[in-house]
Amino acid sequence: MIGAVAELTVKEGSQAEFEKVALELETAVNANEPGILFYKLFKVRDTTNKYIFMEQYADAAAVEAHRGFEHFKRLGRAMGPFLEGPPTVTRMDKVS
Repeated sequence: MIGAVAELTVKEGSQAEFEKVALELETAVNANEPGILFYKLFKVRDTTNKYIFMEQYADAAAVEAHRGFEHFKRLGRAMGPFLEGPPTVTRMDKVS
């Protein structure tokens, strides 16, 4: 099992637009990617523009497949204008 945390900083004033696209991505991923065990967007408390995608994948093949899906590419590009920079992604392996 593989985990990931993607930390995103959104441009001030763009939060509503970002959330709309990001939640569309969350819905598409959960509906169309069977190798995804958990994929949810969170807003960091006590901030106005910090968000985290928490992700859990069945295996490395699910991670690779995720990156190749059309909805991921399209909605990832759509989120780009609302971000202050690229996300910081931490990848993890489940401790057995």
